Amino acid sequence: MFLFGPCRVTEYLESYMRYKNSVSIWAAVFGLSVAAMLPVFAQAGTDFSEKASLDSTALERAVATKTSTAQPNIIVIFADDLGYGDIGTFGSQTIKTPHIDRMAAEGAQFDQFYAASPVCTPSRAGFLTGRYPIRQGIHEVFYPESFQGMDPQEVTIAEMLKQVGYSTGLVGKWHLGHHDKFMPWNQGFDEFFGLPYSNDMGGLYYFRDQDIDFAEVDQRYMTQTYTEEALQFIEKHQQEPFFLYLAHNMPHVPIYASPEFEGKSDGGLYGDVVEELDWSVGQILNRLDELKLSDNTLVIFTSDNGPWLLMGERGGSAGKYRGGKQYTFEGGMRVPTVAYWPSQISAGSRPEGMATMMDWMPTFATLTGASLPSDRPIDGKDISGLLLGTGEREDQELFYYMNGELRAYRSDEWKLKLPYEGKGGLLSLFHRGFLPGHELLLFNLKDDPEERNNLAAQQPERVAAMLAAIDAFKLSLGEVPEAKKTGKNMDFGPYIRLSTTLAIRILLAFVATVVLVWLSVRFIRRRMGRSQ
Repeated sequence: MFLFGPCRVTEYLESYMRYKNSVSIWAAVFGLSVAAMLPVFAQAGTDFSEKASLDSTALERAVATKTSTAQPNIIVIFADDLGYGDIGTFGSQTIKTPHIDRMAAEGAQFDQFYAASPVCTPSRAGFLTGRYPIRQGIHEVFYPESFQGMDPQEVTIAEMLKQVGYSTGLVGKWHLGHHDKFMPWNQGFDEFFGLPYSNDMGGLYYFRDQDIDFAEVDQRYMTQTYTEEALQFIEKHQQEPFFLYLAHNMPHVPIYASPEFEGKSDGGLYGDVVEELDWSVGQILNRLDELKLSDNTLVIFTSDNGPWLLMGERGGSAGKYRGGKQYTFEGGMRVPTVAYWPSQISAGSRPEGMATMMDWMPTFATLTGASLPSDRPIDGKDISGLLLGTGEREDQELFYYMNGELRAYRSDEWKLKLPYEGKGGLLSLFHRGFLPGHELLLFNLKDDPEERNNLAAQQPERVAAMLAAIDAFKLSLGEVPEAKKTGKNMDFGPYIRLSTTLAIRILLAFVATVVLVWLSVRFIRRRMGRSQ
């Protein structure tokens, strides 16, 4: 990546003329002068050098754009375990989501948008860094017992945007390590309010920056609490470019809705929860309108992975897609995604082709004038053209990982699924949350998005080519980090033995009671018969 050149000059002038801000042009010229001094600053070193080597153009751009209105605010709203079929515009017949539907109608609806993983922690790591989680050694979900987290040396979207003058905030769920050096304040976020991990884990207390509120968390009001915090962040930073990552804990189990929404949805309690999330989206959009920020704010709504089908009626729906959370069928990683930016995105857009959660980092870099890290591979692609209707994604490839294993590969409309032993065995016959094993599978996602028709036998040459592409990708990764220890290594043996012993004693006591009652009744009946 070059530091400066004619293309960069053209990019500055076109950007500022588009917004008709003459002051910004002079700021850009000033920025060019500053760029010449960057090597001097680099020798002196900066605090950020301990984190990573960002292209020094970022500092020059920050000076050039400080007085410009060209930089959009960015709000990314994450749901947790929300299925593709749980949103009205994506096909739900029972859950009403008018505000998210409005975003799609007045913005862009992505029909082939993928999470970086079918489970939480790796998915969020992929989103924030633009890199496959396998490169980071993040294979599974971190638990409260974990001593590890996402490496501080990773460069996040927040850190990247801070280099060009953004204020950054996280409201909601973090789940990338809860020890100090892994927490949001050491990963680029100026402000943090929320939980360190999922709402089904122990030690559930709200953080406000580095302080902990030890009051009991009432999960019925969690969505409302996050919404209010998000609105406060927007108001506080309305005069400057900001990045807000609003990561809801819902509808991850256990699910809760506030009294205002409980019992209102045709989709049961799960529907209540999703409809409250939709209310939250409406609050964000309304506040942007009130503050006259809508035209210069990109708002994205998405989910970290597919629905947790194992949870039954409280686990959501993947719609027509196969599988869900924890699986690399489409239902586990294809997620509902909409983008709203009234001044830039044409209403009713339906971007063609696929895109991934990892694409947001390079896309945000393009939209804001930030620079990507130059010292590491970035797997995401710039989809600003796809988003704004002026171009396509660079390629149509995705490598599907679960538990550190590459389990599937998509190339254009074709998807190759590697053999899988299955999970749950015969339980798959009784519950849709368990999936049986399968042989090598090949699907044409254009003709068969439900992944039902295996074409591997009819397409041996294509299978061979895709297997070769998988091998080439693995080779390109080089030496990947050792898998992080998630902390789920507790020995439950004593508790299992205790529970088993208690269960046996209770069962024996119950049987003895039943026998005693039976004998007593029989004895009484005999005595009564003799007396007659």
